[in-house]
Amino acid sequence: MCRGLGGSQLLTPPFVVKTQIGSEAEEFVAARKRAHRQLNKINKTINNLLDNITSTNRELVDQRLTELKQQKQQFEARLEELDRLSFSQNQINSIVSDSMKFLASLEFVLREGISQEKLVGLRRCIEKISINKPDGTVKLTVRSVPVGNLEGTKECQVSL
Repeated sequence: MCRGLGGSQLLTPPFVVKTQIGSEAEEFVAARKRAHRQLNKINKTINNLLDNITSTNRELVDQRLTELKQQKQQFEARLEELDRLSFSQNQINSIVSDSMKFLASLEFVLREGISQEKLVGLRRCIEKISINKPDGTVKLTVRSVPVGNLEGTKECQVSL
């Protein structure tokens, strides 16, 4: 929700972003644990097959080992993918943390800062300004932190 130029309300509450990122991080941890459990299970099965190989069951064991090696490769690839996603998640956490620090200091900068600091702060928040002199309106396109499937900007119209 937008307010007049003097209002101060965050478009995306910090707790919403932190909650979203926290739940995604938990999902990554859970997925990694599942993949590791499956890999351990496959490794145990491979070791059991190798320990119990005989001349009579060699052909069946070879077939089963081939299947297990393919499954093992799939889970190893999944773990690599989760590692890459986790790295991306760490980058996202860093960006969100930096953004939260910026937002925490924004009110003070806009109220007490020098002109240059105020301009820098506003440029980081406002994507676009459209002025309609005949109507006496200003349309601000404000950057926001996207959550889920929400868009990353929001338009507000303010009458002067």
